[in-house]
Amino acid sequence: MTIWSIRCFLTRKQKLIFGLILVITFPLLTGCWDRLEIEERGVILGLAVDPMDSEPPLGITGPNAKSDSPGYRLTAQIGIPGRIPLGPGESSSGGSSQRPVWVVGTTGKTIDDAMNKLQQQLADKIFLGQLRVITVNQKIAGSSGMRDIQDFFRRNAEIRRLCWLLISDGEAREAMEAAPKLERVPTLYLVGTMEHAVALGKMPNVFLGNYWTALSAKGQDPVLPFIKVIGSARDQIETEGLAVFNGDHMVGVLDATETIQFMEIRNVHKAGYGTAYPMPGDPQHSVIVTSISRRTKTKCQMINGRPSFDVYTVVPCRIEEKTGKDLLNNAAIINQIEDEDSKALTDGQMKLVKKLQKLHADIFGFGEFVRGEHSHYWKNEIKESHDKWDEQFSKMPFQAHVKVYIQRMGMAAK
Repeated sequence: MTIWSIRCFLTRKQKLIFGLILVITFPLLTGCWDRLEIEERGVILGLAVDPMDSEPPLGITGPNAKSDSPGYRLTAQIGIPGRIPLGPGESSSGGSSQRPVWVVGTTGKTIDDAMNKLQQQLADKIFLGQLRVITVNQKIAGSSGMRDIQDFFRRNAEIRRLCWLLISDGEAREAMEAAPKLERVPTLYLVGTMEHAVALGKMPNVFLGNYWTALSAKGQDPVLPFIKVIGSARDQIETEGLAVFNGDHMVGVLDATETIQFMEIRNVHKAGYGTAYPMPGDPQHSVIVTSISRRTKTKCQMINGRPSFDVYTVVPCRIEEKTGKDLLNNAAIINQIEDEDSKALTDGQMKLVKKLQKLHADIFGFGEFVRGEHSHYWKNEIKESHDKWDEQFSKMPFQAHVKVYIQRMGMAAK
């Protein structure tokens, strides 16, 4: 039914109202007035931020562009139209001598100042809607410059909350300049590395949006993936662990083992790590126990007017490898392995919490438990103060309880 056929059934007043609605709404249907073809966009896939060296920054936004940092060195990885693999028909590994990305560097007094300088080097308008990775130098993460960096990206409406924000051990620009053998697009290789680490249970899922959520919380501090460019050709990227923050300042690093213990306490179900233990009765040989998954329950209770936490973790495991000739068909040996593994994981969690208490960094979100379950104490004692909770966290009683069950031993009887 057309608009004109509808008018035949309307009264004079209804026709007047209907016509008025059409007059008002038609000018709003402007079509794609702000469209911009993909060939006319400077699509940035990855960004790296490093501190300035001795030379002055080359920003262009005027003398009043200032921050606590002397300046920033920005390295952008820009996709070249027509060279980015788009599907299975266009393999992203090998096959072409032409690089699908262009790496451009510039400097500025602030991040926006550097972006404006970068725009002068590009013919097309900068587009951040496809930005997948932001890598920040460890030196900046440990200074007040981190606050200015995340402020710029948080205010930009084009930035996706699923973008990865990474901290680099060394120069962040090396991650943008790396040329991995398995992927023509370095940014996609870095994204794949992080996604596979999450899928394999080696790393928690901490996107840019997760960082901002934890940063805004009163009772939790954020963490971010910590990476390093390695290899003689500087073409390999390795996940080192997690960077620990107190507010927006990096205060420490968790290695791979501590990262796993953090995931246990945080109840990240996906697991896939292995630990070696001496073979019971044969210390010259070992048995490798690999976790399958985990379930964690956190209990918060008030003792003497102060919050106290007990964390109970159940970890199903399997025997991944055994050296030596002793058999594993004895239930007593299996129980001994389970007990040793349970004790080791319990001790590891206790040491991790003590380490973070010294750093005054509650990356577990225990403060959010107190805030939700004991709101009266939170309002009267903590008073919505992040600093007060960090001080309380540093003295908080904590006890870990880990129980390991070996569910599988493989097909080998010996």
